Amino acid sequence: MHEPIETTEIPNNKKSGYFAKHWYGKQSLAKSYWINYWLLSIIITIGVTVLAVYGENKDPVWFARLTLLVIVVIYIVIYPWQIVGLWRSANNSTIKTGKTFWPRVVKFIIIIGLLGNIASELQEKELYKDLYFQAFNLAENRNYDVDIDNNIIVLNGDLDYGISDKVEKLLKKNDSIKFIILNSDGGLLYEAHKLSKLIMLNSLNTYTNKGCYSACTIAFISGNKRFIHKDSNLGFHQYSAVRPSFRPDKATIYDLISEQKDDEKFFQKRGIDKAFTDHMYKYEADDMWYPNLDDLKYYGVIDGVIGL
Repeated sequence: MHEPIETTEIPNNKKSGYFAKHWYGKQSLAKSYWINYWLLSIIITIGVTVLAVYGENKDPVWFARLTLLVIVVIYIVIYPWQIVGLWRSANNSTIKTGKTFWPRVVKFIIIIGLLGNIASELQEKELYKDLYFQAFNLAENRNYDVDIDNNIIVLNGDLDYGISDKVEKLLKKNDSIKFIILNSDGGLLYEAHKLSKLIMLNSLNTYTNKGCYSACTIAFISGNKRFIHKDSNLGFHQYSAVRPSFRPDKATIYDLISEQKDDEKFFQKRGIDKAFTDHMYKYEADDMWYPNLDDLKYYGVIDGVIGL
């Protein structure tokens, strides 16, 4: 004698809306499987992919927090709703039709999918630790100094999270500033682009006397007039958004070819010769190209050399 299949009825005090019907297995097995399970999973996959692609160079702290929130909603709310409702629908289908083949197939798929997700998430645990680090620790990095000296903003250090906000505050306090000194090995592209907008919005001239490299050159090229000390350099290379990690020996690396091409066009709009921008990104991300002062002047990168 077969044991009775456990079913779950919708409580009388609960509204039998669409989500409740699925949760309690009251929708057809076909609708629960193809729409609530497969179609919704495809939509979620597309959404997560779009978030990853278009969020790479946005605010890294905001992006990490949003990603973590999405992950929590998917695995704590949506996924349990999908599989619990589908399992109950399979039970109810057996009771109504007396047939067991497709309900058992669906249950097998649920079990395999659940095991696969568990295995996949265990492999991604390092990624989640990095996301947590970026969401709650990245903003604490302050490897820079920004101050005003003789009505000139002086920026020294990495383009860490929040550096552009500090520059913006200084500009709001003093609208007579016309120069910003940029001495940096680079940093977050997000911050470089924010600095770029501030520099152009306030018609600042840019200058470096210790060197401006990597992402720093985006801010430098935004200057109304651009100057460099005779003993200094500008450094260019291919992009890679290397964000600090909770693991000192490993950072999160993102491919930013599209962002690189956009900035190449931006450099050209700032008056830089295409022959220069064509060569600008030929060096790998772990290498650097230091064009000489004559070339910088010839191709329109700088307007003058200080200290000659």
